[in-house]
Amino acid sequence: MSQFDLVTQWRIGASLDAVWDAITAPAQWPQWWRGLEAVTELDRGDAGGMHNRQRFIWKGALPYRLVTELAITRLEPLVLIEGEASGDVTGLGAWRFARKNGVTEVRHEWRVRAASPWLMVLAGVARPLVCWNHGKIMEWGAYGLARRLGARCCSVEKDPDKA
Repeated sequence: MSQFDLVTQWRIGASLDAVWDAITAPAQWPQWWRGLEAVTELDRGDAGGMHNRQRFIWKGALPYRLVTELAITRLEPLVLIEGEASGDVTGLGAWRFARKNGVTEVRHEWRVRAASPWLMVLAGVARPLVCWNHGKIMEWGAYGLARRLGARCCSVEKDPDKA
């Protein structure tokens, strides 16, 4: 089965504006997000950020690299970013932002399918490891973002709806 529904929620002790500004500047992510080797802007999109398209090269704890592209399809400032993924995985992603109880919550939702032959095979035989690797990269992102902002990472929850 090569379909993945991956949900991660970060709680960062920084302002919503600061978190939003960092997330909407993907060219800077490799400076603070361990596991992200490179970001390349492929299409700037319009003045509001719609249709912006970036290529990401990820390297987690396991010995493989994942190359993905993300095209922004919906953008609501300080609330939501949605995009369509292509490359080694295809599907939809959403980042939802909220301020609750003095912290900023960022909920990452990915509904993707393995698209490259090697990842389809890996997903079939080592699905738990692929999910673990994704979780590790997301954890690195949360802690890296908190450090970047001089804030505290209050929590990282994988599959928060299943808790």
